[in-house]
Amino acid sequence: MKTPDGTPLEPVFDWYQYSSQLGLKDLLEVLEPFTSDNPLVPESPKLKGYGWALKTGGRGGSLLIHYGGKNGDDHGPNVAGTGSFSPKIAELTRAANVPHGVGRADVRLDFLADFAECRLKFIERCNLAGMRSTDTGSCPESTLQLGRTVYGGSKTSFYQPTLYQKGLQLGDGHPVDYLRLEHRFAPSKSLEKSQLSQASPLDMIGLRPVARDLSESIAGLAAAAYKLDRQPKEFTPYHWMLVQYGKVFRQLIDDHGSPAAAGCQIYQDLAELAEDRTI
Repeated sequence: MKTPDGTPLEPVFDWYQYSSQLGLKDLLEVLEPFTSDNPLVPESPKLKGYGWALKTGGRGGSLLIHYGGKNGDDHGPNVAGTGSFSPKIAELTRAANVPHGVGRADVRLDFLADFAECRLKFIERCNLAGMRSTDTGSCPESTLQLGRTVYGGSKTSFYQPTLYQKGLQLGDGHPVDYLRLEHRFAPSKSLEKSQLSQASPLDMIGLRPVARDLSESIAGLAAAAYKLDRQPKEFTPYHWMLVQYGKVFRQLIDDHGSPAAAGCQIYQDLAELAEDRTI
């Protein structure tokens, strides 16, 4: 898939969720290269049938692990990497040859283009496939534009395409013509889940004619590829660190008498930690 000037559009994971019979301890060892810089903290379970959960990150990218309970005992831990975290979670899991079944995988293409043209192309292809299309978001006539989302097909099907006005939705200086075409795959059969655990983002797009056609036709309307290399402040790991450990930092300031003294202590502790890791 290439833009008219020949620039390739690279499909990448934006959600990677799976279950594995590998024990929690072994699974955490597999993910340790990531969680060492993004520490997991206890979280209330969001999925029914699981006893406990661990989480790191926030809206811009997160890792959520459910384990224990009836579902955890029957199917093993459930791991969900979302947003900017998902490519690394998929990479580590696959590199360690962890046997797993993918319950959901989202593949995204980010680019700059005219939303109205891409929206019409999206709806035309969905119509041809007998898939309904639905719009949500800001009305075109609204003075304040927060972006629109166009869904194709059904959320309960194996495959669903979605077109986002991502630049308007994220704000924070992103281009207003920054769009995202996303392909969601949610298999229900064990064989399909196993097959997706081996498939690359490009392979997944090739599984459905609609996904292939939308990717190629909309790429032809793109002015350029767009690399999402930053998140709004409220989506960053730093922000979520403050949310999770704000009480610790405030107590540290109280114990040392001033923010400057607490900062010096943090600097010293980081230096000692780095030295310990090199020994």
